[in-house]
Amino acid sequence: MIPKSARIRLEFDAEVLRNEIFDVHDFGSFQNFWHRFENFLADRMVVGHLNVLEGRGLIPSDFADDDGQLAYQVGETNYRIAYDQIAREWTVTIR
Repeated sequence: MIPKSARIRLEFDAEVLRNEIFDVHDFGSFQNFWHRFENFLADRMVVGHLNVLEGRGLIPSDFADDDGQLAYQVGETNYRIAYDQIAREWTVTIR
């Protein structure tokens, strides 16, 4: 059984990216958001601004659409979350 969601904490140096998470409504919009987030970190050569699963230092991966929800893996555990719940369930802070 896949747990419904995991607590995710994303920290951004840019207000624009922080606001974009509220526009996620399907897998395509999530992919656009995630791609911009990864590019943002790479452009600034920043490491450690993504903390996942209550500070355990794990990064979500293997994203897929699963029956209209975002499925992803953190470490060895699989999770699912409704797209419209990402902004509420994943804590987004500005750093």
